[in-house]
Amino acid sequence: METDNFNFEQNYFELFDLPVSCEIDAAKLRENFMQMQRQYHPDRFAAASSTERRRAVQIASHINGAHQTLDVPLKRAEYCLQLAGLSTDSETDAKMDSMFLMQQMELRESLEEISSASDPYKALDSAREDIDSQIKTTQAETSECIAQQKYDEARESIRRWQFLEKLAEEANSIEAQLDDA
Repeated sequence: METDNFNFEQNYFELFDLPVSCEIDAAKLRENFMQMQRQYHPDRFAAASSTERRRAVQIASHINGAHQTLDVPLKRAEYCLQLAGLSTDSETDAKMDSMFLMQQMELRESLEEISSASDPYKALDSAREDIDSQIKTTQAETSECIAQQKYDEARESIRRWQFLEKLAEEANSIEAQLDDA
């Protein structure tokens, strides 16, 4: 059977023949993903036994999940931490830097005031630039911490990154509301 050689025990980086890192070769990820999808796509097993078809679906699902994880920088960083045995679950971690929390409160307040601004789109662009800048800084910090195996620091950085991503989502919602108005 062609699916028998698939190893579900590999981590996602091994699956796509990539080093464990926050910084990956996106083109190689895409190329390896497409090659694996062609090899294990369930349609290729339409004439196979029901066991083989079921296994092909499981493999394709596993490959898709791995790709979705490694293709998104925040998910990739969280996965790197998971491989190191740490969780970034916000439900179990209430510790956040008070200065960071104050900055985020200010950003959230500026987002709430956008709809009443004289030029809401300009205010939204400004807020987005600030959020995007902080995300890029936090992403680089996280990558550096993981590369140096400073996992506790990486965990704190990822938590800040998660918070910033939520603010970016809020900004997108505000834009949709402005467009609908």
